[in-house]
Amino acid sequence: MNLCLLELSRPVATITLNRPAAKNALNIDLLNALIECLEECSNAGVTVLVLRAEGTAFCAGADLRSDDGTLLGRPGLRRDLIERAIELVGSFPVSVAVVQGPAVGGGWGLAFAADVVLATADALFKFPELALGFLPPEPIVRRFHEVAGPVRSLRLLGSGESFRADDPALAGLVEVAAPALLADRANELADLFSRSAPCLLRVLKQSLSSLTVHERPTS
Repeated sequence: MNLCLLELSRPVATITLNRPAAKNALNIDLLNALIECLEECSNAGVTVLVLRAEGTAFCAGADLRSDDGTLLGRPGLRRDLIERAIELVGSFPVSVAVVQGPAVGGGWGLAFAADVVLATADALFKFPELALGFLPPEPIVRRFHEVAGPVRSLRLLGSGESFRADDPALAGLVEVAAPALLADRANELADLFSRSAPCLLRVLKQSLSSLTVHERPTS
C-alpha cells in the first residue's frame, strides 16, 4: 500500500496521508514517503500544496509504538524526519491543510506548517508531548510563535489540552467548514491561489514572516 498518495497537476498538488488504520500516525516509512512526495512537488515547481489524509484522523502524531530510528542505528531519526516534513510543507508558496478528526503532536505541527488550515468543527488539535517528557521540535515552536504568538502558543503547546477546531483558542488560526464542503473549499482556495504568480506569493510570504510590527509610540 502506498503510504502517501500524490496527485500532481501543476500548479496544484495534493498529498494524502494514507495510513488510515493507524490514524496516519507518523512512523519512519510514512515520513519517508511523505518527504519523497513533498520533494517531488518542490522539484516540479508546485505553487499550491494541499495536504490531506485518509480515514477518520488527519494524523495521530508520532507513532510511539514504532522504531524511532534506534533499530536502524540512527536514534532520533523519526523526530528528524518530522522536522524535515514540517519544513517542506511550509516551503511552498502556499500550502493548505485539510483536517478531520485528531491532529496530534507532530500531526498538529504538519497542519500548522500550512498557510491555511481547513477543518471540520469537531476536528481535535492536541500537543501531549510535554506530559510525555518531550519538548516540541524547533520548527513547530517557531511556526506556532509565528501564527499564534508566544502567549497563546504556550497554552496550545504546553497545556496538553485538546482543542476543537471551533474553540475560541484557535480563532483566526483555523477555518471551519462542514464535512461535506471541506474538499470543495480546499479546491476553491487552491484555485484562487494558483492564479497568482508563484514568485510574488513567495516574496509576499517571506515578507510577512519577517515583518516586524512596531507599536505607535504614545504621546
